[in-house]
Amino acid sequence: MTKTRPMTGITERMTSANVAISNALSDAQIGALLGEYGYQTAKLSEGKTLLETADLSVKKQVAAHGDQKDSTARFLSAEKTARTAYQNLAQVARAAFARDKAKLAVLGLNAAMPKALPLFLTMATALFDNASHTAEIAEVLKSYGYSAEKLSKERGKIVELSAANQAQESAKGAAQQATFEQNRAMEALDYWTGGFIKVAKVALREQPQLLEKLGILKRGGKTAAQRQAPSKAAATRAAKKTPKA
Repeated sequence: MTKTRPMTGITERMTSANVAISNALSDAQIGALLGEYGYQTAKLSEGKTLLETADLSVKKQVAAHGDQKDSTARFLSAEKTARTAYQNLAQVARAAFARDKAKLAVLGLNAAMPKALPLFLTMATALFDNASHTAEIAEVLKSYGYSAEKLSKERGKIVELSAANQAQESAKGAAQQATFEQNRAMEALDYWTGGFIKVAKVALREQPQLLEKLGILKRGGKTAAQRQAPSKAAATRAAKKTPKA
């Protein structure tokens, strides 16, 4: 499986490809020389299409991962709320039926609150449903402030957690798919760009300034200021060592 490169790396690769493709298409001299080696307008347009596809895939990936983060935040908030609702009712029920183990068993309170989410959702749903639908239990809990309306409202928090969990899983899948599509689009662009650069170095070998225009050849020579810097630094050090009159 291809590893996802950092976004800065993707941006640099796309920028380099854009410079090369755009200038190859817009510069007549470059176009003529590349055309002799098969890189005519149609083939350069293929590269442009790959670049556009990669750009779109990157934007989709960023959006998908943003949605995933939002869905995760909503899930965590819903989980905290749901577990609090469960704990509150569980504590009240344990107090109300402290001497009636059978009733606690009906409510699923003969064990600690489950940590694993799937089991928690099952047991929390059972707690609220049995508290509401078992007449004797419902009547006792009503005297502790848990009316039918309140039980229904609190049960809604469990439903919201289940929905938030499903939304988060869906967002995770979408983000993974977006990353896969981004990587595939970037690999296609990199492959095309790699071949283009190799041919361009041959086609423009006698015109290094044109390779520079494509962003392929970087001049390594130092500027005049850079060449003079060491001598200036030496003169400054010597001046400091010279005794003052």
